[in-house]
This record gives sequence, C-alpha cells and structure tokens, in this order.
Amino acid sequence: MPSTACSRSRAVIHLAAQVLLLTIVLFSPGALRAQEASPEATNPDVTVFDFTDLGSYGSADGYASYAVGTRSCNRGSTPLNWCDQNNNGCAAGATPTDHPVIAQNLYRLKSGRFEQVGMSWLKHGFVSTNSTTPGCTGAGGQTCTQPPEGGDQLGVGCTDPYQASLNSSRPLGRRSEVDASTGEFPLPNSPGGPYTVYDQRIRVATSDMDAAQNPGALYFAEAQYVAPDDAIAGNGLNNASYQRVTVGGPPGYSIGETGSFFEGSSAIEAWPAQDVLVERVNADVPGSVPLQRFQVARKVTNPSPGLWHYEYAIRNHNSDRAAQEFAIDFPDGTSITNAGFSDIDSHSGEPYSPTDWTIAVDAPTSVVSWTTETFATNPNANALRWATMYNFWFDADSELPLSHTLTLFKPGTPADVVFLAENAIFVDGFESNSTTAWSATVP
Repeated sequence: MPSTACSRSRAVIHLAAQVLLLTIVLFSPGALRAQEASPEATNPDVTVFDFTDLGSYGSADGYASYAVGTRSCNRGSTPLNWCDQNNNGCAAGATPTDHPVIAQNLYRLKSGRFEQVGMSWLKHGFVSTNSTTPGCTGAGGQTCTQPPEGGDQLGVGCTDPYQASLNSSRPLGRRSEVDASTGEFPLPNSPGGPYTVYDQRIRVATSDMDAAQNPGALYFAEAQYVAPDDAIAGNGLNNASYQRVTVGGPPGYSIGETGSFFEGSSAIEAWPAQDVLVERVNADVPGSVPLQRFQVARKVTNPSPGLWHYEYAIRNHNSDRAAQEFAIDFPDGTSITNAGFSDIDSHSGEPYSPTDWTIAVDAPTSVVSWTTETFATNPNANALRWATMYNFWFDADSELPLSHTLTLFKPGTPADVVFLAENAIFVDGFESNSTTAWSATVP
C-alpha cells in the first residue's frame, strides 16, 4: 500500500510546493557555502577551523575505529560559552550545559554513490585554550581577543584544539540526547560502556574500508560542532567542515589527511566537488527558528536511451524534527524500477532502530517512496537525524520528477518539506549534463 505522502493528490503537493511549505533557490556549491558561512556573523559563531590530526585505533569484530581532532574558531562578534559540564566555572548567566559538543563522521564516494560509512558519539567541550591561529578571525577581521571568562568561553577570533586522542577519550556523549537545532541537551548525560576498541568512536565496517572491496573509492572525514548560544543566534549552518582522507591496509585501515580542508562545508559538498554531474539544494523546514536544514544532493545519468538512473543523498544538518519518509512524484505512467536504500546505523547502545526504510512504488500515481515508522509508533525509529546522511536510488523512464517530499518525523507544523518541484529544475532538463544552467524560477 502507498504511504500517506504517496496517496495525497498532486494538486495539493504542487500547491504546497508553490505557496505553503518552502521557497527554494537552487545554488552552485560555492554559493551554498557562502550562504552557510557568513564572514560577518554576529553573536558567537563557531566553526571547525581545521583538523589537528586523525586517530586510528585498530579493528575488532569486523569494525575499524577512528577519531578526528578538531580546532574550533569563533568567527562571530561575541565570545562563545564553553562552560565545564562539571560546574567548575561558568560565565555569568551560563550553566554547565552551555558548551559545544563535537560529532565526527566518515563518508565514501564509490561508483557514483556518496555514502556515510561511519559515525561517532559526541565529545563534550570542557575548557577552551583561546589560542591565536593564523586565518581564524572574528567579525570584522578581529584577531584573537581573550574573553572575560577565560577558558569558560571561546573568544572572538580565537581557536581551541581538541586532538583526536581527546575527541576519542571515553566516555563520550550520546547524539540522541542533543537537539541540534537549539544545542540543548540534558546533564548528566548517559555515558554507556563497557568499551571495545570501536565503541563510541567513528565505527566503520572494515569491508567498507578495504581497497580490494572498494576499488577507486575516495573517503572524507567530517566534524560538526553544536553549541547552544551559536545555534540560538542562527549561526548553526556553518558548523561542519570536511577533508579528504587516505586509507591504509589491513588490519587497522588507518586514515590520514590529504588535500584541502573545507571550513564551514558539510562533507556532502565533496560529492559535487568531485563530480560535475551532481547538483545540490538545501531543503529547509519552513518557519523553523532556529532554521532547521536538510542538505540534498543528486546525480541523474542516462545509461541507455529512455532510461534514467537517479542517485540521492540527503543529510540532516541540524533538524531535531528529523525525517521519516522521502517520496518522489513522477508524471503518470512512469515506470520506476531497481529502487534501493542505504543508511548508517547508530551504535554503542544508542536507542535507535537499525531497520532499513521500506521501499514502495505506487504504479498508478508513479510515486516512489522510502518510509520508516512514525514517531507515534516508535519514537526510536530509524529516522534521518542530525549529522546523518541516507541514500536513495532507482531507475525511471522519465527524466523530470514533478516534486520531492520529505515527511518530518517529530510532530509539528509543517508536516512536510517539499523541494525541487517541477518549476524549480535545471532549465535544460539535464539534457546537456550542465551543472551551471540553473533555473531562475522560484516556486
């Protein structure tokens, strides 16, 4: 049976796309990065300035273990709270929950598909060194200014390094306890344990790292800060950064840095950077304050006359409402085949279900959908949550979808986010394989 999003009429979907749910502008990757990382942010604005180092901790039980060392930079106009969660000192008006948490991820580009293959728990910040690092400046080019509360704040234009050994030092914190849109979380957190070599760290199946099983694959590490005062100020959209990494051989499959570092850009930006056929669009939750964002990338190829192959990657940047369904509407009579799905499982005792999303093709309406359980049915369902990316793919004998709908997981208004509707597509309908011929039409 088709899901709720599949069964609603196209007229309603198109009206929602044009009037109620979302105003979309398609951007080049460079414009998207500029939108997400303003150099003149007001209030605190923390970014991952660079990676200090990468940690590789061996393998066990078919999993390799990693960590990313991160250097934060406050590019805003006021200090960022960095309060010790043990309440050993806080800025005036701050509490022990007023500090950043750090998520770490690993991605793989293989055979035209960009997937998340690893994720960690969270490092809770506890003190800032307020160091001066060339290139890190605050609003107006301000260099490092020591904040009034010392190590309980990150000063404007200042950096703070957390080595991989620190970001992998357990116990770490659960992602499930953090609202990434506001930066809020409870204390004390639930530490988990006992630990194998990979528990709470970036856990990756060794089969996903082995060169013989992944010929030609490229890998990318990502880290993301979430901080309450940064999020509430509306500066949470540039908090992830990435860099390409190399992978060694068995048994440890150690990783190393290579190439440029991309501050303020999520790793999903690596896909269009590596492949000119990939397009990117942001799908924001209308009316959300602070703004909740999903990042969408897709690649459409024409492997044979009359057949198109679609690859989608959707990353939840900071939406606490998460997503439970992705549906794509095609013109009536479109044949849709070979639909697939991949995700990244939470681990080390996180409560979330690992069950894959159910794939359905409704032939009468030519809608393909991927669905997990609703929040009402299972609050710990396998929803697409923050700092996590899922993949969707299929073949179709039509090159132009009518619309795309993400159904949100947690209750609220709106229920859906509609993007890439039929009046917001490439002007050439992908026929030239041009990624510069963006449509100027905005729904």
